[in-house]
Amino acid sequence: MGLYVRRLILTAAMVFALMASSFADATSKKQGTFEFSYGKYQIADERFDEVYKKGGSIQGIILSSSLAFDFDFYAEIKAFYKTGTLTFTEEKTTLLLVPLSLGVRYVLPGNYILPYAGGGADFYFYYENNPIATTMNIAKGYHLLAGIFLQFGKNSPLRLSGRVKYTRVKTTEDGIAIELGGFEYGAGIAISF
Repeated sequence: MGLYVRRLILTAAMVFALMASSFADATSKKQGTFEFSYGKYQIADERFDEVYKKGGSIQGIILSSSLAFDFDFYAEIKAFYKTGTLTFTEEKTTLLLVPLSLGVRYVLPGNYILPYAGGGADFYFYYENNPIATTMNIAKGYHLLAGIFLQFGKNSPLRLSGRVKYTRVKTTEDGIAIELGGFEYGAGIAISF
């Protein structure tokens, strides 16, 4: 990871941590969530389907911190791994994506159903390996998401979640533009604290 990207992530994390501690809603009992997420991810680039076939599973963790006025800052890190066959040589190829997403979402308050929507920045670490070449790089982009938390009781810390997320992440390899973003549909379990 480049020094610029590390500094950017560290600076953003420090700013949001200060915001969370300075502006957190004192009347709210919830300070944040820790979420386990599992879903399906579909890369938008049509060339991906030719080599790796359509879609695949993506899993990860999401941490959020309450800001003010029912807004949350969230950070998520996930993993997406696929194997496929090169179109010309029919040789095996593998792809590993590790998306890091940082953003802000608004969570509509409620007792049992809490819908949310938000967006933010993405940093995709990607690694592709096959007999022709090995590629490793980082790409930047953005995302929009919407979802819902289902809470088991007014004061229960356990929540189920469902969400849809659209990411746009473009990169260039050997002069070829590649879209690594796409749609993600997922569910998970969240623990609020």
